[in-house]
Amino acid sequence: MIVKIIAYIIKLGSKAWDVIKGVIGSAWSSFKAAWDAGVWQATQWLIEKSVYVELIFEALKAAFGDN
Repeated sequence: MIVKIIAYIIKLGSKAWDVIKGVIGSAWSSFKAAWDAGVWQATQWLIEKSVYVELIFEALKAAFGDN
């Protein structure tokens, strides 16, 4: 799921970020900061905060279809 989340962000940019922000609320800024530091940092963030992975993936999938 993490790979698919990264793919959504790369493919859809700000549209994906808008969905993610709505799903994870206040955690969005730390995820965005991790993303800005690089894909590996974003991946590590998702692993460390794994509770968000399924929520983000399901929201992106619902909004944009299976990537």
